[in-house]
Amino acid sequence: MSYTVLARKYRPQAFEEVTGQEHVVRTVENAIKLDRVAHAYLFAGPRGVGKTTAARLLARALNCEKGPTASPCGTCLACTEIRDGTSVDVAEIDGASNNGVENVREIRENAKYLPQRDRYKIYIIDEVHMLSGAAFNALLKTLEEPPPHVKFIFATTEPHKLPDTILSRCQRHNFRRISAAAMLKRLKEIAGLEKVTISDSSLSLIVRQSEGGMRDALSLLDQILSACGNTPSDAEVADALGAIDRTAVHAFATALVKRDAKLLLERTEEMWNRGVDLRRLAADLAFHLRNVFIAKATGAAPDELADSDKDVVVALAREADAAQVARLFDVVHTAEWEIARAPQPRLAFELALLRGLHLAPAASIPELITRVERLASGAASPAPGSGASGGRSGASTFRS
Repeated sequence: MSYTVLARKYRPQAFEEVTGQEHVVRTVENAIKLDRVAHAYLFAGPRGVGKTTAARLLARALNCEKGPTASPCGTCLACTEIRDGTSVDVAEIDGASNNGVENVREIRENAKYLPQRDRYKIYIIDEVHMLSGAAFNALLKTLEEPPPHVKFIFATTEPHKLPDTILSRCQRHNFRRISAAAMLKRLKEIAGLEKVTISDSSLSLIVRQSEGGMRDALSLLDQILSACGNTPSDAEVADALGAIDRTAVHAFATALVKRDAKLLLERTEEMWNRGVDLRRLAADLAFHLRNVFIAKATGAAPDELADSDKDVVVALAREADAAQVARLFDVVHTAEWEIARAPQPRLAFELALLRGLHLAPAASIPELITRVERLASGAASPAPGSGASGGRSGASTFRS
């Protein structure tokens, strides 16, 4: 029996299962309920956020035997064939490999005929921006005034490459990167269904590396389970993903806040000897300092962090000064660019950290101003028994 990867196994089968795209789901569901379904849709957004999945769900909603309905049954022949990609009336076309004029002419010719069985003939064109200019021009008339039984659903990661003449004929929906909190919640659900024991810290690392794409996150989880089994430790997860141990990042941040130059140099030598990518270490350290600054400003760590990471971030935020953390972030974040281009990355990394120790202010500007004002007021006011009144008396005697 062939194995089904998690990204396909847990592909949403209903609109309510789509993660992080509530604004799109709500609009499409309302259009179906109010019988205001457009003849052409454009789903635009980053990779792995649900564009093709939403297109298939819309096709099922329109062609379900109980539809059009915002809640397709998922069991009728139309629903199952669309899910399996075998429907005779729903064509999924790869725009990258079918980008010529002859391909669009074939669509135009077939669009004239009524569906063989279902309610609508639906064309889903993925990566539609790959079509040639001539192909777009050949599609214009059909796209503007298609037969009533035809619907077009386009998906693209680069909508800026589409001609304005195409964009103006479509109802556009922008898909967002999925929030870290929503991804973490979904990964926990899937880990439970798969009977996988994995810590929140490891899941947070997966979320961070997937950059807002649920498909990427599930692919990384698949990779981890293949490498480490169903009970991966945090160290095994970090090793499988090529990530840097979070405890090392915490140690660097703590040493920076406490101005411990010796510990910084010792840790840097340790990371260098282990073959760690120092540019990536700088990026992770900058991200950690960002979390500390947020905790300092709001009183709480970012929601996407695991509970153990939240505790570390909040504890460091209590010790650090806001201006100091902000300055350290600037130094480390800039160092990422410098390290990537330096002939000797270790020297660039070490000097950046040491520069951060010396340049980061020990107190915020308002606190420094308050201290100066206190010193000034203390110097201006006469001390008890200083003889200030006597000074005035002496001056009077001198004038007399």
